[in-house]
Amino acid sequence: MATAVHTASTSSSLVPSTDRQNVRKRARLKVSLPAEVRPFDSRFAEIVDVAEVVDFTRDGLYFATCMPHYFVGMRLLVTFPFGKKVSTHKKFLGSIVRLENRPDSSVGIAVKFML
Repeated sequence: MATAVHTASTSSSLVPSTDRQNVRKRARLKVSLPAEVRPFDSRFAEIVDVAEVVDFTRDGLYFATCMPHYFVGMRLLVTFPFGKKVSTHKKFLGSIVRLENRPDSSVGIAVKFML
């Protein structure tokens, strides 16, 4: 029995920590579409960002931007998809759950939709 416990802890330590963090509830759809992102906070009311959505689910989305004002916990109003040629715009209220530096010097932002 002690061996089984030891084996389980050894095998979990072999899994890279990034694999454990990337467990998702839903499959993500890869896209490259614009979204209008506005901070919900009135202190940032004048800031409007048109960012590139990289992937999304029913529960949230991940977008790339070069704007520096974002922080974890920030609430956002997201219009997705966005543009003159889009027939239907949908607005979402979301909260930033993760920021990542991307290889192209942009910032990747993970947003969870609030219901």
